[in-house]
Amino acid sequence: MRPESRAMKLVRHVLVLGVALVLLLPALGWGEVLKVAQPNQSLYPDPDFASAPIAPVPVGAEVNVERQAGDWYKVDYQGKSGWINRQAFPAPAGATQPGLSGLLFGTPVKQTSSDEVALAGKGFTPEVESGYRSKHPEMNFAQVDKVESFKVDPATLQAFIKEGDLKP
Repeated sequence: MRPESRAMKLVRHVLVLGVALVLLLPALGWGEVLKVAQPNQSLYPDPDFASAPIAPVPVGAEVNVERQAGDWYKVDYQGKSGWINRQAFPAPAGATQPGLSGLLFGTPVKQTSSDEVALAGKGFTPEVESGYRSKHPEMNFAQVDKVESFKVDPATLQAFIKEGDLKP
């Protein structure tokens, strides 16, 4: 066998370094910045709607994405680290195209999760509601608007869950 040439060694090292950088840059905190597009969002300590929220995150807030786990993003917002669900953000343009992590590691099979069931209970997105309203102009949405405006602070909700011995 012929010894490997210097040029080939250099090419191999550059390729290995390039792949390492692509994989490690997100871990170094050079993640994506996303803007919250849906109202009534919160930062959670765990990727779970049943956990007590850390802080509210208003529409228009920009969060730095640290990593993603399923439908949840681990983010940094105003110096606080926590989790926010993907439904807080607009669907990316060309949503059918996989991102870098999807290309490298594949994408998970989509199944209905308890988180998605909880999201369904939160109501329509503004786009879905607008479409429904335009298809049903005869309906009175005043009661829907009233229910949607009802707010329960997180501490009261957690006390209710605890007092009722509910298992989220």
